[in-house]
Amino acid sequence: MIRLVAIATFAVAVAAALPVRAAVSQRDLAQVGVTTPPNATLPLDLPLQGENGLPKPLQAWLGTTPSVWVLADYTCETMCGPVISIVSDALARSGLRSGTDFRLIVVGLDPKDTAVDAARMKEAQIGPAESSAYFLRADSETIGGLTKALGFHSVYDREHDQFAHPAAAFVIAPDGRVTRTLTGLAVDPPTIRLAITEAGKGAVGSLADHIRLLCYGYDPARGTYSVAIGRVLAATSVITIAVLALLIGLLLRYERAARLCRGDAHRSTGHSRRTTTD
Repeated sequence: MIRLVAIATFAVAVAAALPVRAAVSQRDLAQVGVTTPPNATLPLDLPLQGENGLPKPLQAWLGTTPSVWVLADYTCETMCGPVISIVSDALARSGLRSGTDFRLIVVGLDPKDTAVDAARMKEAQIGPAESSAYFLRADSETIGGLTKALGFHSVYDREHDQFAHPAAAFVIAPDGRVTRTLTGLAVDPPTIRLAITEAGKGAVGSLADHIRLLCYGYDPARGTYSVAIGRVLAATSVITIAVLALLIGLLLRYERAARLCRGDAHRSTGHSRRTTTD
């Protein structure tokens, strides 16, 4: 039901953003979507400008923790703000630590957007005090390289200076690998927590999270995690084998201890008999 509401919200937002006689055709809209290539990796040398206007290579923005990336139009008045808010709220309620376990990175789709536009969007959606959230900007060539790597397809309406684009959030590992693509309007705290835990390769998340990842598989069609029967059976088999191995080890240890006790008792009895005979 949540996914259906999200899809309906997305459709309403797109419809509201386009006038009755839109400059963007249905053929253009058919190209909008996300098709992340297998084993996708972000170009680490792409220059992205921070809030102070100074560019740094993409690798510097990744840091040493998993990050969640969102592409947005900073002057958008329809769905960009809600998508950022939904992702930010899911991160805040995930139980993970901002800046330690993850960082949020938003990149502007429109190269004409200014630092003021980025700061206004950040303040409106998550508050300016969030130091581990970065709202970046870039030129058209850099944006094109980033969207190509992510498989993110949008259409620009020149007449109305608006973008028709998919709502998505990308979970990126510290080395730049795109580990998961999540449906932006359907992101929830458990889903984004598992995605970040998976991207962290053991450095993020609790033991319970890693156990859940053994039993949950990512469903790219739904953009979320669900119980995978095969994984559950495999995990159950591993646990069963481990328990059986432990029990066998304990039984062997007990039997060995019992044999030692019987041997000691036999030697003690024999010694006692010899002493009495003498």
